[in-house]
Amino acid sequence: MSWKKNILFFYWQTALGYLKTGYFHPAVKYRDKWAASMKPGSNSVADERPWLTFPATDFLEKHVMPGDKVFEYGGGGSTLFFCKKGAQVVTVEDNHEWFSILTKTVQGKKYSGTWEGHFIPAEQVVNDIPRDHANPDDFKSASKGCENMSFERYARAIHRFPEEYFDVVLVDGRARPSCIRQALPHLKKGGLLVIDNTERSYYLTAFADVMKNEFITELHLFAPSPYAPDFTRTTILRKTTD
Repeated sequence: MSWKKNILFFYWQTALGYLKTGYFHPAVKYRDKWAASMKPGSNSVADERPWLTFPATDFLEKHVMPGDKVFEYGGGGSTLFFCKKGAQVVTVEDNHEWFSILTKTVQGKKYSGTWEGHFIPAEQVVNDIPRDHANPDDFKSASKGCENMSFERYARAIHRFPEEYFDVVLVDGRARPSCIRQALPHLKKGGLLVIDNTERSYYLTAFADVMKNEFITELHLFAPSPYAPDFTRTTILRKTTD
């Protein structure tokens, strides 16, 4: 896949994005940042950058304030980004090795924000009832190797906090439709729901009415993201105050 890291592939992706959405000039302005992220040694944790599209990170840079309460499904560069901005961050992670690395990394920094990390692995499913990864009630991940695992405890981890508690919820981990459903009551009015990789349309399918009636769309763009040659989409929704 090294050929995809060539700047010509970036322009090819930009052209495809334009054909799909008409989103052209803003994509081009991220060319140099995208190219830099492809260099050896550059990664989300080293750069303290969320692994989201560049426009999504720009938006969060402007709108996440010191003291904001942030809940993350899946940790990494986003954890460091939010802590660096002075937020109060809670992260759930299902991979023990990655959770240990993330814990040591955060503890080695002197951020103005706070961090509370929770390792919550998936659990083996003991019955053979068919489950659908697009169904928020099935707590299933489409990731390879997770076919017979349940992420119910992982998704429900946000319930240890009161309703309308968080200013930002980032869904960038396992069983994302399930995590979205569990997170919705715990997001403040005016708060931001950030969902990565919504080019996978099934993440949002079950929430079409909720998002139409209870949210406004701040960002929903097919755009370049760091560390990956293919353009993706990060969706940012704001919970209405009415």
